[in-house]
Amino acid sequence: MISGIAFGTGYAALIALLGVAFGYPVDPVVIGLAVPAFLAVRNATWWPLGAVTALVVLGEVMGSGERIVIGGVLVGTGPQWIGALVAGWPRLLVLVGVFALRGRERPSRRKALGRAAALAVIATACTALGTTLSGGLLAWALVGNVLAFGVAGFLLLRSGLLLPALLLAVGALLAGFDEQLIDVGAPAATHLLLWPAHLVLALLVAALEALARRVFRVRLA
Repeated sequence: MISGIAFGTGYAALIALLGVAFGYPVDPVVIGLAVPAFLAVRNATWWPLGAVTALVVLGEVMGSGERIVIGGVLVGTGPQWIGALVAGWPRLLVLVGVFALRGRERPSRRKALGRAAALAVIATACTALGTTLSGGLLAWALVGNVLAFGVAGFLLLRSGLLLPALLLAVGALLAGFDEQLIDVGAPAATHLLLWPAHLVLALLVAALEALARRVFRVRLA
């Protein structure tokens, strides 16, 4: 537990220092990154976190964004990679959580349904945090994403199918990055509204993954 807290805090501090090095002001929200980092080290699933971090650092090095801090407020142009990572820590938590659930002992159908429902609510809350949607659109997005994450979570917990949940988690993370980096339209909100397409894709990917596993087992037999 203590090592996980230390790693999470250290990771958040590292991103804060990288942000300062690239011209960002220190954002208190950066401490949120300690949560997915803690989960990653606790479940030995640090490599998704490392891959996303490497992509962000590479984007900053190769990018053409400019940052000016006026009165502690960031005024910049171009892609703000570290800013996107800091703002997107809840979506990063969903991605790390998917890998943390992989390989666990498969529960009974009833337990899998209950856990998948709880995890779906948490994942939807993380992906919808800060959304600009309201009213009927928000209700449509929330209910639908709980359903999509619930189905993907059940397939992961009960059948060990990773790709459907991974597809939803990566899609949510990329939508959040898209909104922060390009700042054209509202990709994150649009992504939430398109949950029927995501659900269909998740089911298709699940069928393909199950088929691939069956073929692989037959060849090994």
